[in-house]
Amino acid sequence: MSRKRSDQIADGLRERILSGELPPGARLESESALSARLSTSKWTLREALKSLETQGLVRVKSGPGGGASVTEVSAATANELLWNFCFSRDLSVPDIYALRKLLEPALAREVTPLLDEAALERLSATAGRCCSDRRDGRGVSERKDELNFHNLLAAASPNPLLRFLVEFLNGLLLKVVAAQHLDPALTGVDINYHGHDYHLELIEAFRECDAERAGRLMFDHMEAAERYMAELTALAGRNRSPGDNDSGTHDNETNDNENS
Repeated sequence: MSRKRSDQIADGLRERILSGELPPGARLESESALSARLSTSKWTLREALKSLETQGLVRVKSGPGGGASVTEVSAATANELLWNFCFSRDLSVPDIYALRKLLEPALAREVTPLLDEAALERLSATAGRCCSDRRDGRGVSERKDELNFHNLLAAASPNPLLRFLVEFLNGLLLKVVAAQHLDPALTGVDINYHGHDYHLELIEAFRECDAERAGRLMFDHMEAAERYMAELTALAGRNRSPGDNDSGTHDNETNDNENS
């Protein structure tokens, strides 16, 4: 089956963008000039540009002085697309932690010699917010306190791919927690309180520039967090009434977690 002409045009423009021939900020030819050069109608061209705009590769402005220009794909756009992909699959919390246990220790080892005093102070302040001094749970939104510590570490990485993947997984975990209604209050143990000691020990390892210790601590932290999430998922499943279907397609994910 032959592909739509608009898809062919979009593919050609995408290749020029990804190759660097059309760098971020570059303006495309005018609609009339571009459609004439590509031997296509302006409607087909607009459909192609709309596809690229959805992918975050171009921005199209209408009116005088408008037109299409190349944009740099933002992390937010990439995250949204990948989150949609993940939620269309049979995703489980153990799937996320399988990757976190690989990436987070590597991140901890990598950034250990790179963290200056200002970065360590920011980590200390974030670690302090992770401790609620109570064990009755703080709600899904408060989980951000614990994950912000890890995002600060990711921000210190010179590896843009590692930085993106760590931040993506943290955001994905928050979305899974919210989608599956995993209320931390159910376990009687606050995840932020639970991770507080690990964060303090990690900061100590960072201050001592002990990369190997930091990596080991981070792995232990990820394993403990995974055990906590498994307990939380199982309790959430037992407390959900048989007729509950608030989580939509994610009910299957919860069942998988309970069986893992």
